[in-house]
Amino acid sequence: MSATTPTASRAARAIGQRVVIVGGGQAAGAALRRLRQLDYPGPVALVSDEAHVPYERPPLSKEYLSGTERELRWVAPGHRPNERIATERTAVAGDVRTRTISCNDGTALEYDFLLIATGGMPRRLGMPGADLDNVHCLRHASDAIALKESIRRCSRMALRLLVVGGSWIGLEVAAAARGAGVEVTVVEQAEQLCRRTLPCAPAALLHALHAAHGVDLRLRTSVAGLDGGREVRRARLSDGSVLSVGAVVGGIGITPNTSLAQRLGLLVRSGIVVDRHCRSSVPEIYAAGDVAEQACHWHDDSLRIETWENANRQGETAAMHMAALATGTGEPEAPGRAAPPWFWSDQYDMNLQVVGAPVRGDAVLACQSSARERLFVHLRGDLVVGAVGMNKPREMRRLRKLLTERPQLPRSELLQEGFGFD
Repeated sequence: MSATTPTASRAARAIGQRVVIVGGGQAAGAALRRLRQLDYPGPVALVSDEAHVPYERPPLSKEYLSGTERELRWVAPGHRPNERIATERTAVAGDVRTRTISCNDGTALEYDFLLIATGGMPRRLGMPGADLDNVHCLRHASDAIALKESIRRCSRMALRLLVVGGSWIGLEVAAAARGAGVEVTVVEQAEQLCRRTLPCAPAALLHALHAAHGVDLRLRTSVAGLDGGREVRRARLSDGSVLSVGAVVGGIGITPNTSLAQRLGLLVRSGIVVDRHCRSSVPEIYAAGDVAEQACHWHDDSLRIETWENANRQGETAAMHMAALATGTGEPEAPGRAAPPWFWSDQYDMNLQVVGAPVRGDAVLACQSSARERLFVHLRGDLVVGAVGMNKPREMRRLRKLLTERPQLPRSELLQEGFGFD
């Protein structure tokens, strides 16, 4: 008689444990990829309302929109025999008692572990005329295709693009349009660009960067209405001016897709509330990515973080925890403090990176290597809480590593590491 190894026993146990992933974005793809890396043997189903399997979102407003890339980048390419991928299908309801998810086509999926990675939908512009043709948002591949065509049309016909919202996505669209030779106006209700994530000094430099590339930036300004026949042709602004435009794009944030979570009775605040394992208030249900609210040491708050890095990290964390419980290896140790939040943006010839929560700072250390290279390290008291780098990739890599290893990094230790400031 042959003995059964512990590994074989765990694999046999997992074969009956069904994992269902709802969503088609970065977090869903990262979870699927991690389950493959773990050689998870049980049934895995992924349900997405998009026409594609999960793909990378950052290139949509960068390389794809500017034309330097034409193909989507798949997050988890390929397919395994234990996987079932269903695109153009929406999970609309569920029952935590029977552990069942119902889809809009009448099909149902049973789960032992469920990951909700439904992301969010762009907030729609609410002014009169927002339903005219050539008024865009940018979230999915289909949005990027339509916006790219509008930018080409504006270039051919010498028409202006109006960007509503001085957000990161709005500014990336503005940079891509200027690269195509299109006149661009950006309107922002706040007194600075990217107010939620950037302190005033780097925000002012970002403003100057766009102004130097010919963007018409109007702060403390909103759009009163859009006019045209079938297509948008004019925009009436709150400052009384009227612009002739060929297209409009909104970059005013997203609303998380929490409807399924609410129907399942999960705790929802700004998003689906999850613990360090990305587990919701119902233990067998997880959430990850833009839809998930999680405690963050760096922000000293529980909040949603809408970044590529966070979606990847949370998707992988959820996958590892589900796989560990399914295989009976025991609940893994809770992750410690996560690496600091981080994201990047490429605009014109500028690479901008933000790490931690620099908006929480009450003091700043600045370094200017050249007109194109700046580093701002933000302190709260004596501790580093975040940094903003402009064309400073090496320094930002070092800072990310330092802050991951030493979340309570004092100014003195930062200087001992060789960082020099003006």
